[in-house]
Amino acid sequence: MFGRRVPPHLVLILSVLLAALCAVLAVRYGLAGNAVAALIWGVLAVWFAVDALRARAWQKK
Repeated sequence: MFGRRVPPHLVLILSVLLAALCAVLAVRYGLAGNAVAALIWGVLAVWFAVDALRARAWQKK
């Protein structure tokens, strides 16, 4: 942002937290019977989990 790279450890931490939050919301909406909302939150959870894995790979370099 603004010409600087966000440190990979911050991306990793935020991505893991957001993935967990989205996964919890997906389960809650799934149990409530709202399949569309559960699907959307599930996709976001997977998106952030993949982003966390990518950030972990950046950290190893």
